Amino acid sequence: MTLQLYGVVRAGHPRAPRTVCWEDLAMVVGEPEPDPAAHLAVVSALVEGGPVLPVRFGTVADDEDAVRAEVLAPRADTYRADLDRLDGLAEVHVCLRFTEPGSAWRAARSDVLLSEVAERARDSVALPAGDSADERWAFLVGMGDLLVVRETVAGLADGGVEADWVGPLPAYNFLDRRICSRWSW
Repeated sequence: MTLQLYGVVRAGHPRAPRTVCWEDLAMVVGEPEPDPAAHLAVVSALVEGGPVLPVRFGTVADDEDAVRAEVLAPRADTYRADLDRLDGLAEVHVCLRFTEPGSAWRAARSDVLLSEVAERARDSVALPAGDSADERWAFLVGMGDLLVVRETVAGLADGGVEADWVGPLPAYNFLDRRICSRWSW
């Protein structure tokens, strides 16, 4: 039976609907899902119950034995270290749209606008702007700081900028891509 892989969590994760366990690790699995938004909803819901190492949408395994032998066992130490590092943290995205022109103004303005969020963050990374924002940032913040971050971003709206945030998300942008395999992010 083919299984869709959602993310690696600790065994006994309180929000994991269905898992395949190997020692103290578990892979959240389900029936193959053709919708990337549904996949993101599953891994995002897991964040509130503990750290999750998200798996790329569309990743499948042949069966539970393959999950244990080919996914969890070979990288168990790396998964444990990443879960420990991300414990109590979540990724949030902040999108800024500037209504006044001038790139120098924007750069200076972003640093000032996002300073309170950046102070609370363990790490941050600039993301490609895309169609819906002039600037996008990912911040790795403590779960206890999510409300403060949301309120801070909501308070950014003034005459020259509109701001939105999305979170909590799994730490997609804060995982080491050098160790990426077909089974992981």
